[in-house]
Amino acid sequence: MAIHGESMRTTSKDGETLTPVLLKVETALDYPNALARVAQYILENPKKAVRQSLGELSAASQSGQATIFRLCRELGFKGFTDFKLALAAEVGQRETEPNRSENLTVNSLDETVSLISRSVSNTRQLVQQEVLASAAPPLLSARHVNIYGSGDSGLAAEVLFHRLRRIGVNARIFVNVGYAHEAAEAMTADDAAIAVSQSGASPDTVEFLRKAHHIGAFSLAITCHPKSSLAKVANVVLQMARLPQPGLSEQMIALPRAVFIAEALAIAIADHAKAVTKSARATR
Repeated sequence: MAIHGESMRTTSKDGETLTPVLLKVETALDYPNALARVAQYILENPKKAVRQSLGELSAASQSGQATIFRLCRELGFKGFTDFKLALAAEVGQRETEPNRSENLTVNSLDETVSLISRSVSNTRQLVQQEVLASAAPPLLSARHVNIYGSGDSGLAAEVLFHRLRRIGVNARIFVNVGYAHEAAEAMTADDAAIAVSQSGASPDTVEFLRKAHHIGAFSLAITCHPKSSLAKVANVVLQMARLPQPGLSEQMIALPRAVFIAEALAIAIADHAKAVTKSARATR
């Protein structure tokens, strides 16, 4: 669930409220695969996208030129040139803004606390108890629980790995995509895989979970987009809230959501373990 505050909007000369370009692009992460792949690339590389030609962007995002043109039209632009001009203006405006890290004030600190709190509380609203409960048994009983996330999502994967290890889950984390895919191919139905991707469109992460799912291992996706490519190859999906304001201290604000997800899973697994132990004692 994205929360869009008034501070995220700009106003045209005619007084019309405009939606920031990158915020529009973020909504495209829920579009079909090819469109979502272009959107993800632009969100991760806005400065590069501004300088790239249609052909260069096509090659970099591994998508067809027709797909890029279609995305621009879907987002409300006349074409690729119109989109690039708007994106360039937004990127340029961000670069001219004062460096927040050098101008910390009480207000900016309070704003950061608010954004972190909202990202966690919104995630809590999206995480359902029954979904957590359904994930606990296969994770606890798995021979191995292989965890992978790339880029910023790799930090979230590390948090999850350490938390699950502390409660007795035989978790393993992979930071190298090659090793992650090898592990996925070697998995059996006795294993489990957890893939973390905010966009749910990262090709390497999707392929990792797809391989595990195809083999028959329990597959868990942690993403902000429940209709993403990643979610489609998962047995269970845990949804994180989208960041309240894309582009503002993203890594810092994103990590608390992962901490909450890790704690929620740990609680569900611990509750399941207690129930199993209680049941075993009762049958003796």
